[in-house]
Amino acid sequence: MATEYPKPIIHTYREINPGKYRSVKHYEIKNLNGGENQLSEALNIQKDRQFAKSMPEYWLKKRIDKKWSKPITGLFQTERKNIYFGDSNYKKHLLIVHFSHNQDEVTIFYYKDFYTRNRNALILDAYLFALKSK
Repeated sequence: MATEYPKPIIHTYREINPGKYRSVKHYEIKNLNGGENQLSEALNIQKDRQFAKSMPEYWLKKRIDKKWSKPITGLFQTERKNIYFGDSNYKKHLLIVHFSHNQDEVTIFYYKDFYTRNRNALILDAYLFALKSK
């Protein structure tokens, strides 16, 4: 029997100041599909600087008022190119993140109140969604 997965809330963001910083990119929301915004209107995604034992590739922060939050999750590489995963609220919500080829756009599949270690089907869904949206 096939496993039923919840429908994600799909957040699409576009980079707002390309090339301004070397290790940080800022994004503004471009599109929201499937529910209300679970993150924020703006995101900060920065490369990991090798300080955490968990060793993610990137850190994700959201904008709260006029300040960036502490990292809400690390983004970890998957077997698919440009697709990463993370979690929010201590593995309460799963995030599958797809970066466009040049990272000027990021799509986040937010699975509210759902987390699993068996992410392969969800990663494949994100990969196929990225292929369709090209």
